[in-house]
This record gives sequence, structure tokens and C-alpha cells, in this order.
Amino acid sequence: MKKLILSTAFMLASFGLFAQNNYQNNISVNGVHSYEISPEYSAKMIVSMTNVYYDAQTVSLSEIKSGYLDKLAKVGISSDRLKEDSLHYALMGYDKEGTVYEFKTKSLEEMQKFLGIKSMGVSKSDTTLNAELTDDQMAGYAKSAFYNAKSKAEAIADKIGRKIGKAIYISDSNAKKIQESLYYGSPTNTKEYYISVSFELL
Repeated sequence: MKKLILSTAFMLASFGLFAQNNYQNNISVNGVHSYEISPEYSAKMIVSMTNVYYDAQTVSLSEIKSGYLDKLAKVGISSDRLKEDSLHYALMGYDKEGTVYEFKTKSLEEMQKFLGIKSMGVSKSDTTLNAELTDDQMAGYAKSAFYNAKSKAEAIADKIGRKIGKAIYISDSNAKKIQESLYYGSPTNTKEYYISVSFELL
């Protein structure tokens, strides 16, 4: 029993020494690369009798829809560019009849026009920015972020009289699809690609 206890204590001490040495001989840093995207903007509008407060007894849903579409047409947005999603509306659980219109565009100016239209019975649901990176783009951005991380590691190592060796660990958790809500702040087409890298510390 005594031998077993001594053996276990020796193993734990050895693991602790290994972890300490491993920690002392590595340096971990984050690398970043800024890049531009060409996003598509998407907005959904709820067209509902629930949003009609004064003329609910004299106006119909079809009149609300046609009035809204007419206003959009006046700013150059035709109805054939809208996607109607009645299922989305049904899933929202409103008591009165209605529908949801979705509009997509790559022009921020055009999206601002769409969002600027006010019409009876119409309210905004959500607005998002969407983009998708290719595998080649992600590889290129990761490479640039890696060299940024390497420069940081070299600068830190130089300050403590050490040098860095090869990369022994790289972590890339960036998503291929980018989707951001535009509820807060102004949209920006500049994004940052982050990776974490561990280098040998010589």
C-alpha cells in the first residue's frame, strides 16, 4: 500500500513538473486580420390588422397591403422584389389576420428607403446583415492573422530575451456565415478575423 501511495505521488509530481515546463516553454497570442465584406441586407415587415387602431372596422387587410405596396412603388421598390411569408406571420401568434413581407438588397441606401416607408398596419420585425465567406477567403484571412500573431509573439519574446520556435497550436473559431442584427448602431462592412496561436518559446 505504501509503495502504491509513493508511486502515485511520484506520478502526480511528474505531471505537475511537465505541465510547468510546458507552460514555461510556450507563448500563446491572438492574431487578427481586418477584411471587407459585400453583405446582403434583409428586412422583414409585419403587415397586420393588429397594428390598425382606428379604422379596424372599415379597412381590410388587402387595402392595408395595397396601400403599403403603393408607397414602396413610389420610391422605386416594386412588389415583385418582396417575398411574402404568411407562415412566419402565423407562427408569431397574432390574433388578427396579417402577413410578413421580406425585402433583400445589397444596397444600404435602398434598404434605408425600404425601412423609411411608414404605412398603416405595418411595423418592422427585424433587419439583418448577411454575408458568407468562401473556404479560400477564410484560409487567406487565417494566414494573415497568423503572421500578425507571430509578430506579437516575436515582440514579446524579444522583451524577455527569448525567441519563438514553430507554431504548436492554432485555434480558428471564425464562422463561415456572418449574420448580424442591425437594431443597434450603423452597419459596417469591415470585419475582423481572429485566431489563437501557441508558439514554442526557445
